[in-house]
Amino acid sequence: MTSRHSLLKFSLVSLLAFGSDASTASPSRSIAPRAAYDLQTGKLEAFFRTRTQDGAALRSIYTREAILVEADGNIIRGRDAIARHFKQILASGAVVSFKVTTTTFRTQGEISYAGGYEDIEVKSVNGSRRNRNRFFDLLRREPDGVWRFDYIMEAR
Repeated sequence: MTSRHSLLKFSLVSLLAFGSDASTASPSRSIAPRAAYDLQTGKLEAFFRTRTQDGAALRSIYTREAILVEADGNIIRGRDAIARHFKQILASGAVVSFKVTTTTFRTQGEISYAGGYEDIEVKSVNGSRRNRNRFFDLLRREPDGVWRFDYIMEAR
């Protein structure tokens, strides 16, 4: 057996022995706050792009007590209610596209906040219309180490 072959075998055994815990851990547990925010925001955009209505996946990006304040003043409290709300929106097919642009991001301890704008294209009887909402998001690092949305406020 060559030393190169031995090194490859050792690497594979090491990967299997030590890499299994890392592969099962949530990707948002050990990443920096901005990367975790980008990951959660990407998931939200993907729900709208793919029309995914998976309730568990929708709930997973919010804290249990999360609050969503929509641009029209509608307030939705709790991750279960937020997930149901988004499932209804996704099922209706009214939202054609949803894109987030973040202009501000800061972290202080276990809390991060982000601001920017959302571009939303909505189908209507007369075609489609585009809305641009400003937003403020608060993310909280929960005891399991995952950063999740805790408060979302939209404004026109």
